[in-house]
This record gives sequence, C-alpha cells and structure tokens, in this order.
Amino acid sequence: VEPFLVATSVNIICAQRLVRRICAACKEPEPHQPPPEALLKMGFTEEEVNRGITIMHGRGCDVCGKRGYKGRVGLYEVLEMSETLKDMILTGASAIELREQAVKEGMITLRRSGCRKILDGVTTIEEVVRETVL
Repeated sequence: VEPFLVATSVNIICAQRLVRRICAACKEPEPHQPPPEALLKMGFTEEEVNRGITIMHGRGCDVCGKRGYKGRVGLYEVLEMSETLKDMILTGASAIELREQAVKEGMITLRRSGCRKILDGVTTIEEVVRETVL
C-alpha cells in the first residue's frame, strides 16, 4: 500500500489579546483627554483625531469593585495568506516585511483593533498599550 500525501497550507493566522472592559455602570469621559499628538503616536488616524476622540474610563463603583473594569474583550489580528505573502515567506522575507505587506493588503493589527475598541468606549488606552505593540 502506497502512502498518499496530503498537500496542506496555512490560509489564516490569528492573534488574540484580552483586555479589560470598562465597567458600563460607571463609564465616563476621561477628565484629562490626551493631546492629539499622543493619539496619533498611539495609532489613531489623523481623520479620527480631527473628528474628535473622547477617551472613556471607569470611575469605580460597587458593580466593578471600585476597579473601573468589569469583564474582558478580545483584540484580534487576522492575517489572510495571499499569494504575495506566500511568495515572500518562501523567499525568506523578514517578519517586518511580511507585516507591512499584510497591512497593505488590509490586515487590521492588534493595536488598530484596540484603537477601534477605545473609539467605541469599550476599553482604555492603558489596556491597549499594555497588550499591543505598534
């Protein structure tokens, strides 16, 4: 009996980080909003900064045990393998080159996923910075 070979390949690579969710019972705008330069440096787009960003935080209450957070939410980075990326891997491209190409092809990074959660008032800048890299 001849063994048969099954050709398999990776189609998607997913990364996940969990960050704390702001307590819905005591959520309020951060009293000291960060300057636009800091928001740009963190990963927000110019359009988002120009539109205006209200950073939220949890004041702390009985529901969240005075922590300001209750529960967790996931940040996701999903890399869909394209022919370009496959060719780059086979030719020995660096991780940085692969990441740059993936972003060009529309991949949302963990940091960008975190920025979206901040914009939606789900988590804080501190949580996203703690769990992601630029």
